[in-house]
Amino acid sequence: MTKLHELADLGQAIWLDYVRRSFIQSGDLKQLVHDGLQGVTSNPSIFEKAIAGSNDYDEALLRLSGEGKSSEEIYEALAVEDVQAAADVLHPVYEETGGDDGYVSLEVSPELAHDTEGTIEEARRLFDAVARPNVMIKVPATEEGYPAIETLIGEGINVNATLMFSLDQYDRVADAYISGLETLDADGGDVSTVASVASFFVSRVDVKVDAMLDEVKAPGGEELKGTIGIANAKMAYQRFKATFGTERWGRLKDKGARVQRVLWASTSTKDPAYSDTMYPDNLIGPHTVNTLPPSTLTAFRDHGTVAFTVETQLVTERARLERLANLGIDLDQVTDELLDEGVEKFAKPFADLMDSIGEKVERVSSGWRRLEMRLGDHEEPVSGALAEMAQDDVTDRIWDHDHTVWSTDPAEITNRLGWLHIARTMKENVPQLEGLAEAVQDDGYTDALLLGMGGSSRGAEVFRRSFGVEPGYLDLQVLDSTDPGAVLAHLQRVDPRKTLFIVASKSGTTTETLSFFRFFYNRVIAVADEGTVGEHFVAVTDPGSRLEQMARRFNFRDAFLNDPNIGGRYSALSYFGLVPAALIGVDLERLLDSALTMASGCESCVITGENPGARLGTALAELAKNGRDKATFAISPEIVSFGDWVEQLIAESLGKSGTGILPVVGEPLGSPEVYDDDRVFIHLRLEGDESHDDKLSELEEAGHPVIRLNLADTYSLGEQMFLWEMAVAVAGYRLGIHPFNQPNVEASKVQSRRMVERYQEEGELPEGETSPLTPKALHGFLAQAPAAGSPAPSSHQPYIALQAYVQPTVRTDAALLALRTQLRDRYGLATTVGYGPSFLHSIGQLYKGDAGEGLFVQFTADAAQDADIPDEAGGTESGISFGVLESAQALGDRQAMEDAGRRVIRFHLDEDVIGGLDRLAEGGA
Repeated sequence: MTKLHELADLGQAIWLDYVRRSFIQSGDLKQLVHDGLQGVTSNPSIFEKAIAGSNDYDEALLRLSGEGKSSEEIYEALAVEDVQAAADVLHPVYEETGGDDGYVSLEVSPELAHDTEGTIEEARRLFDAVARPNVMIKVPATEEGYPAIETLIGEGINVNATLMFSLDQYDRVADAYISGLETLDADGGDVSTVASVASFFVSRVDVKVDAMLDEVKAPGGEELKGTIGIANAKMAYQRFKATFGTERWGRLKDKGARVQRVLWASTSTKDPAYSDTMYPDNLIGPHTVNTLPPSTLTAFRDHGTVAFTVETQLVTERARLERLANLGIDLDQVTDELLDEGVEKFAKPFADLMDSIGEKVERVSSGWRRLEMRLGDHEEPVSGALAEMAQDDVTDRIWDHDHTVWSTDPAEITNRLGWLHIARTMKENVPQLEGLAEAVQDDGYTDALLLGMGGSSRGAEVFRRSFGVEPGYLDLQVLDSTDPGAVLAHLQRVDPRKTLFIVASKSGTTTETLSFFRFFYNRVIAVADEGTVGEHFVAVTDPGSRLEQMARRFNFRDAFLNDPNIGGRYSALSYFGLVPAALIGVDLERLLDSALTMASGCESCVITGENPGARLGTALAELAKNGRDKATFAISPEIVSFGDWVEQLIAESLGKSGTGILPVVGEPLGSPEVYDDDRVFIHLRLEGDESHDDKLSELEEAGHPVIRLNLADTYSLGEQMFLWEMAVAVAGYRLGIHPFNQPNVEASKVQSRRMVERYQEEGELPEGETSPLTPKALHGFLAQAPAAGSPAPSSHQPYIALQAYVQPTVRTDAALLALRTQLRDRYGLATTVGYGPSFLHSIGQLYKGDAGEGLFVQFTADAAQDADIPDEAGGTESGISFGVLESAQALGDRQAMEDAGRRVIRFHLDEDVIGGLDRLAEGGA
């Protein structure tokens, strides 16, 4: 007996807000029905993502377009086929419940939301086209929708009255239902054959009210956040009981009429800080339906609570509604606005769907593919591995949050899978983020500076470099270096009076981030008006973190509390990436829709061999097992910064337990002779960009495997982020690696803290061993690698890692690029470059966790100018400077590397970084 069966015993049916062809054909729907699911609702947004992101409908699209059908006609034909198939799967439920359940809902065109006659006509046509007794037609509860509902019920057509937010809407929908039944009865019809639900939306109320409470900032307002949606819904249930307890209803009941059940809609949590089962847990009772998206259904089945709750704490709920009114928030006005917005939200996916059908027909006709793999001799083992994946139901288990995919221990797995669903959650928070961007513009801000490391900053960097800054928005920069030159360069660039500082840290304790905050907080104090300093700062962190407490203490403008079930490197599509993206004017809806399109293509109902996440992850893992463990990226120039993000994702997720895949990012493509057989080349290609085509074709002809990922436009970065998150999770499974922890990262932090403690005790750091700044010393060290073309002493070819604890500049970038290219060509080895300490939060895990074949070249330098780190924000005392912190981190990391048995050489460049790097390059190739 499942929780769904337990809910049925309490009188609540669970429906799924999800239907698509592969979900039906795969048997997934049938299995859920066996587990207690009692209905489904169709959704234009899901349908659009399935068409755009998968192969579900490709064959049918070509057939229907070949028949000359329009996009609207194609949609209707496909939707009717899907609804018929789903209704057939659910028909046994319909029979077993005597027609109470087993329904599939299909919506009329949202363009008809304010057209009574148009709605009636289309509803009749769809009901007849589906030709199943267990179908409901969705009709929005607008002024024009009420008479349509009454007419359709009076004709014996089942209706799902949707987009209800207010008690007034509920009353009018219930009246329309009862009036319709009275008409049907008067006309000699059988009222027992008609069913209807009243879909009452819940979480959207909280999204809107919570934002208003933040603006009011009145005492007690914080306590009301996340409570009004449930309170409003419980009042609607009381209206339901009253309505269906009248004599008027009794007369229809005696003739076999069914009550119009209340259906709780929008019951997924939109605020990541709230429990993901908050709404289902609190709205359980007789004669109710709860329609859940797949993620919420999974969560409820895992840890939801089954209990009669819809009539509990009614006094408290009424008091909350009264307190809301006392704060000046008019709930009727809120629900009126939600209805208007809901109609618009209802219409946009439908318009997008029409566009997607046309675009997909064109792409399928032309043979365009998002993912193309040319693996040569590796095709067979990859195909075999995909077959094993399918047999083991791996993608199903990933979406079900099954930790045993990776480990018998659920630690850092069950609480790290929020990335699977965060894009859908964040769509509901777009207005809040856009509101922030508008508010700071209105306040005269011109710049934003993100203070963060690793996963807290890399997504923002990708968005800034790829999208630029829209006119009127804030110019965003990212500070992720403790080099004093870098800190001071940012200070000189911005005017603190017109700058918004984004303090980003998942844990809320990141040393570098808090040091940056204290430094810039003091600079703002010096120039800002008294009482306004905190308005220059926003925080992005996990609920309950030290940073959240600091945000309250220092009166930050806002604190965005992220879903704690997401690790840093998987957080680009959460608040960590989207807060800065909103500030520069990125179209967040479009970006998230892109991610959701890819998520649709990677869902469990998609055949493993056609699932892009499964295919890519399996290919990477099998290639690595066969020695091709250097994933070398060639990326279109406009989106080249994506490489830095994916570098962290791959390295920190898969570089552990004595194995790993080395992401090689930013290394220029060479001719085939400079590469050994440890490479797989990955091409992220924006449509129309041919900059890497010729060289990759040459490498493919030379026998190297090449994976091509085709991006329609820059917003396809949303697709790529989800794709790579899924692919890395799959690769972890195939490699036997836990992809969500980072067991070796702490080693460097421990050693760095020891160095800082020594400095605080003795007033100086140890000098540390350095080598002569000569090509001879460098090549003597690298001579430990086998000569180009000769076999490596182990199954893993070495690689060269350049680690620069210096100020990141354009000139330094160029000098490091020249040196890495020269070393690559001379030794035939893969090369990586990273600025310290930033790389410690990304690829540093792999350096200490892989098989130990790396050759690590560390560069340090003397800072021309240092900057003190305040001991406390607003204080004047300082026990350490950024220069000392950076040196301590370099010394600590080297010690951690040596402790792990890694080969490290250090060159100190004094103050002339460029000259020193050029001197090392004088040895030539």
